[in-house]
Amino acid sequence: MIRHHVLTLDGTAQQLSAVTGALGFGIRTISLQPAGANGNPIYLGGPAVSSTDFGVRMEAGTGGVPPAPFVLGEYQTGWAQLAECYVIGTSTQKLHILVDYAV
Repeated sequence: MIRHHVLTLDGTAQQLSAVTGALGFGIRTISLQPAGANGNPIYLGGPAVSSTDFGVRMEAGTGGVPPAPFVLGEYQTGWAQLAECYVIGTSTQKLHILVDYAV
């Protein structure tokens, strides 16, 4: 099951499941792409993610063009849960999310 979502950041660590809802499905693959209009990076990690403690830094867009997406997954067996993934970035920035749920 493929779904897409847009998360508007609020300047605090936010679970990706906050925007996708509690569907109860694991994910096979997830693509995260900051909006082209974002002026600052977005950081991906666990519950304590910050601009100095993170797993992945997703760059801001340039000239209105979004950066290449960060893709997590391609799981053959097992899967991840969106509730385990957190992002943080500047308030009002947008993160586009494409999810392939393991249904």
